[in-house]
Amino acid sequence: MLKYWRLLLLLVTLLGAIFAIGLKAYPYGRNGVEILYVSGESPARGVLEQGMLITNVNGEPVNNVDDWVRLTSGIGQGKTITLMANNEQYEITTTNTTTPGIEVMDIERTNLDFGLDLRGGTRIILSPTEKNTSAEMIEQVMATLQTRANLYGLREMKFYSIKGNEGYFIQVEAAGIGRKIVDELLSSQGRFEGRITKPAAVSGGTAELQLGQNKHTITVVENDTLEIGGSTVEPNGTFTIDDISLRYLNRTGNTLMFIADVLGGDDVEIVFSDPQRSGLLPQQGGYKFYFTTQVSVDGAQRFAKVTSGVPKYIDINSGDEYLKDTEIFLYLDDQLVSNLRISADLQGQAVQTPQITGFRVDRDEAINEKLRLQTILRSGALPTNLETASVDVISPTLGADFFTSALYAAMLAAGVVMVIVFIRYRKLRIAVPLVLIGLTEVIIILGIAATNDVGVWGAVLIANIIIVGVSWWKKQETDIYAWVGAILIPLLGMMSWTIDLATIGGIIAAIGTGMDQLIIISDETMSGAERKLYTIKEKIKRAFFIIFGAASTTIAAMLPLMFLGIGLIRGFAITTIIGVLTGILITRPAYAKIVERMSEK
Repeated sequence: MLKYWRLLLLLVTLLGAIFAIGLKAYPYGRNGVEILYVSGESPARGVLEQGMLITNVNGEPVNNVDDWVRLTSGIGQGKTITLMANNEQYEITTTNTTTPGIEVMDIERTNLDFGLDLRGGTRIILSPTEKNTSAEMIEQVMATLQTRANLYGLREMKFYSIKGNEGYFIQVEAAGIGRKIVDELLSSQGRFEGRITKPAAVSGGTAELQLGQNKHTITVVENDTLEIGGSTVEPNGTFTIDDISLRYLNRTGNTLMFIADVLGGDDVEIVFSDPQRSGLLPQQGGYKFYFTTQVSVDGAQRFAKVTSGVPKYIDINSGDEYLKDTEIFLYLDDQLVSNLRISADLQGQAVQTPQITGFRVDRDEAINEKLRLQTILRSGALPTNLETASVDVISPTLGADFFTSALYAAMLAAGVVMVIVFIRYRKLRIAVPLVLIGLTEVIIILGIAATNDVGVWGAVLIANIIIVGVSWWKKQETDIYAWVGAILIPLLGMMSWTIDLATIGGIIAAIGTGMDQLIIISDETMSGAERKLYTIKEKIKRAFFIIFGAASTTIAAMLPLMFLGIGLIRGFAITTIIGVLTGILITRPAYAKIVERMSEK
């Protein structure tokens, strides 16, 4: 048996790949659905999370997405459903919705991580607006975006740095998430600013601007130009007093109007989301959302300075007292989020918990906007602006159809190859092993790409080392390439990557070159009158000389694509290289031994 130790290596590696693909742990059972996304308006928001497995609804088992839709559709408002998720029981009560607001998908039955092309979702390419952006800045941007995704509940969103001819790009992949949510979440730089309008009364050609306990004299000259501290300020001009930046807006009658920068993104320390400090209120024509933030002491002190010395007035409609001509305007990326009047009780007070409000006509839009603002403020501002270079939305149906079509095409190709090889050699014992070897290559490549398989490939590595060691001890034929493959392929198997269209393309390319090489081995050993002068081993060596030349050329062509290409091309290159290595180090030596045995007979 040791005479065929190369076949043993192939068999052990093949079994390892099969176990790596199919040996999947089911901690909560084989049946159920996986939570893909919990919407902002869902009553399960904050209770259930993405990735949890739901196995039961109201006492009825959930085996797939169809069961979930059947059991949760049209529940009705104010109804309570009992869910079993991760073996824990949860009670969810619908409020103003008739569905739980939970998107699910079927449990994956293998350890293969299918990409967006097959699973469905959104792929976005983001480009920094600043040229010559460094790799360190791109890493910082991705870290901030990852924080936003986690806070928003999109824990399976993936970010990749891509280097192109025009600089760095960021590729974002979100399986099962629609374009609208991802695009709105990532398009904002997140630069937060809080500004307060400040009036100053003009009397006798001068005005007094009070900031805290300090009072600054302003002289009005021609064309409403101001002289402040020896400097001249025209309308829309900016100046700084007491470490506060102000802009001179205009003069209306005897009132000068300024707007002061009070809060910045660094001042936001905490964004509250608890029901006491965050919520939604129905109003005429729509819904008002609100949430409270905690700002820094410096920001609160600037608030106190700007609001000091402002006259008060009483709103005749509500009877409440406010600061006259004074409002706080909250901006996000220069877009006004909310503007609020300031209560007279807050005059000169260091307020550290300002409230942000907004209004939307639709309830769902109000909830999503509140969640978006909270997420961006929590994550902080990006170090650079981003613009969307491209957005691709992939339908999961399209991906499933493609995968099914690829399987049919592979089976058809295998049949055609078997027929052609049989016609060429008139022997099934050559055609059948050739096609089977090609099939094993596909399984091994997929096994290498599988996730959570370190233990499996570790066992394969140990078994391969034992086989190689015993064959060497028993003085069997030496094959340095098979020895390298026995160690290298299991080590590569401890890696993992996503199965997408690029990976399938790489597998097809590897199989195509592999079939050529298998036919070269068959042709060199099984036919040709001029080759009868060579022994079978010499013929195999001649075949492997051609095979290694072709493999080296393929690997050399793929290496630049792996290091210099963008994401999709890189995936194609990696898969092709691993496929070629699997062929020349594992399957080709095994097939050569099969052909050698058939030639001897």
